[in-house]
Amino acid sequence: MSTLESIVSMLETMPEEARIQVFEFTQNLFSSYKPANPFMKKSTADILSDLEISRKQAEQGECMRMKAAIESMGKQHGFI
Repeated sequence: MSTLESIVSMLETMPEEARIQVFEFTQNLFSSYKPANPFMKKSTADILSDLEISRKQAEQGECMRMKAAIESMGKQHGFI
């Protein structure tokens, strides 16, 4: 039995209410818009400007070690 045949078989044995829930869930998956890349594209000028700011901050000691930065981001986003 193929995967498709198995799915159809399961759907046929489900109560109508459960089939409706599966249909609505599937419909939401396909109708929700999710861009491939959630980040806005930056121009070369923007990147160079950000780099200049970053270098000035580093010269003034306004930076942190990579390990501390990664741990901070991990805690902030719930990975740690």
